[in-house]
Amino acid sequence: MDDKQLALKYAPIIHYDVDETIPLAKVGYTVFREEIRSDSFPKRTVKPDFCGLVIEYALFWDYDIQHMYDLEHIWVWVAPDGSVTKAEASFHGKYLTLWEDDLPFAHPLTETHVHAYCQPGKHAFLPDGQLFRLMPGWKESCNVASGGEVLVGGPFAGTYEPTTEDDIRCAAYIREHFSFIPTLVFDEGALVPEDMLCTWEELKAWIPARIEELCASIR
Repeated sequence: MDDKQLALKYAPIIHYDVDETIPLAKVGYTVFREEIRSDSFPKRTVKPDFCGLVIEYALFWDYDIQHMYDLEHIWVWVAPDGSVTKAEASFHGKYLTLWEDDLPFAHPLTETHVHAYCQPGKHAFLPDGQLFRLMPGWKESCNVASGGEVLVGGPFAGTYEPTTEDDIRCAAYIREHFSFIPTLVFDEGALVPEDMLCTWEELKAWIPARIEELCASIR
């Protein structure tokens, strides 16, 4: 089984707030067979367990409800026998457990697919959507506190220098087109679509031009 087939076999099922306004754009995958630092999430080193492998999914949205550019991550650990042993996901610059066999509030696996609940507007992940209620401002961030600058961070820092005008237009565009009242009622979930899936290297090459394209489109 090649890396693309592995990425499809273990692709996460994403649950969105039923009123979510910002669609997923692309997903880049990396298969780790040895301990190595993640290129798309440089603050962590990914370590497969017991000769298995880890599949990293870097999920890109054109917008977060408070800025342009949003890159989140899900990691799935796979044992040599093909079983999923655990999963983790990004959460506002950190990463948390998404699924383990004995995690009481995690959604059960669907075959080889973990379930991830996506924070309305912000796209961080938790194993249960109601846990977002623990975050102050989870509702306000999607409406009265929505809008913000062109944020080019992580592995893309310095690849595009937004102007003050870019930032002003971005904030107004987000407020006009994406503001909503989140419900924390989540849909049934859907697998990451195959046509959105590419290698991390392909996604990394695409994102800077995409940001420039988005900035041009709102001028």
